[in-house]
Amino acid sequence: MTYKKRIFTRDELSMIANTTITVTKLCSLLVVSHPTISKARKELGIATIRGRRAGSVMPSNKGTTVECHNPLCKIKLRPLPSRPRKYCSTSCQMKTNNNTKRGVGSRKMRNPNTPEYKRYSRMVHRRSHEVYLENIDIINPTRHVRTLCGVKGGYQLDHIITIKECFEKKVTVEEASTVTNLRMLPWRTNLMRNFKDLGK
Repeated sequence: MTYKKRIFTRDELSMIANTTITVTKLCSLLVVSHPTISKARKELGIATIRGRRAGSVMPSNKGTTVECHNPLCKIKLRPLPSRPRKYCSTSCQMKTNNNTKRGVGSRKMRNPNTPEYKRYSRMVHRRSHEVYLENIDIINPTRHVRTLCGVKGGYQLDHIITIKECFEKKVTVEEASTVTNLRMLPWRTNLMRNFKDLGK
């Protein structure tokens, strides 16, 4: 099946030559497809920039420079009004804003309002889990199942010197999470131990 080439009239060609009229509008007026308009404009020697509407003006940001908000970075930026930027790159932003242990790439920011003991407890629990995985044969040689409270036959990882006591004595996170301070206890025993510590 062969298709005949569309022959435009003089008035239609003058409309195609007018760059203020968009290709979409020309397609609806002349009942043709986008490639047909593009080929016709190419034959007429009319060049249009891709990704821009015909006749539109690019926004100018000449003369507006902003320094990167990272104090260690001295790169100057030229942000557009439609896309304001404070940092030269994402990694530069994360180095400035993120003070957590995870470092660059983590969007979890440290909460300055978190109580010091709660923060210490989280760090000890995280480090204790790492030590447990590294020394599972010493801490849990019989492979007791670690569970939450209420699960029949479940065990929990316990600190011989409690986290609260370590915090009060200003023991470091590494010392509170050593292999010698970790053991496996049934969840009920561990729970009752916590209640006894609260009663002191």
